[in-house]
Amino acid sequence: MQKTDLNRLKNALKALGMKCGGTLEERARRLWATRGKRRDEIDPSLLVGAQASLVRQDEEKRIAETEARIYRLTELLSEQRQDTLENVQRKQARTGQEREEEEDAADAEAAAHEDDDDDDDEAIYNPKNLPLGWDGKPIPYWLYKLHGLNINYPCEICGGTVYRGPKAFQRHFSEWRHAHGMRCLGIPNTAHFANITQIDAAVKLWEKLKKGKTAEKWKPDAEEEFEDTAGNVVSRKTYEDLSRQGLL
Repeated sequence: MQKTDLNRLKNALKALGMKCGGTLEERARRLWATRGKRRDEIDPSLLVGAQASLVRQDEEKRIAETEARIYRLTELLSEQRQDTLENVQRKQARTGQEREEEEDAADAEAAAHEDDDDDDDEAIYNPKNLPLGWDGKPIPYWLYKLHGLNINYPCEICGGTVYRGPKAFQRHFSEWRHAHGMRCLGIPNTAHFANITQIDAAVKLWEKLKKGKTAEKWKPDAEEEFEDTAGNVVSRKTYEDLSRQGLL
């Protein structure tokens, strides 16, 4: 490369935005350092100030783009992360006996499915009536108990619908079925009626709330105040009585 003309080396370095001064050997060494590299991989110390700044900006853009993708993935997986945290906390709160029961159930289920894993055409073995997972097979028994799916929560307001697990039960209070049932009863679906599933309990609570609102209603006869000629503050009823008696 040192046999190349000095001006040709200068033009090649300028085209890459690199420093083009120095001897023939220095220019050749700088140009040789770019061999097989992309523009953003060139050492910034070999570039002119503006070009070095552009390289740094490109690098910062790539870093910012990577950070944005990480934040986006964090948002998308926030629900899964929260569910995992809750599952770990539930698992840590279990007693030793509960862990042993789940392990025994899982071992029994694995033994029952051992001979049927390779045959998808046979009927699915599901004696415990477990929910099906994404693969069309019953979910593991330990996962079934972990999410509390073995507990049923009936709701009379929803027409006797039964919800499996506490998560589905809590979520249904904000869904259309429960809201429609409350609307048919003439009761607003507010936070006061959370965890109430019986019609009688909801009606009694609504009557109690209405009485409380009536008691808190402003009563002008008792609460409206007047001032007499002496500057005394009295209620409206007292003021009218004194006025009729000519005592003001």
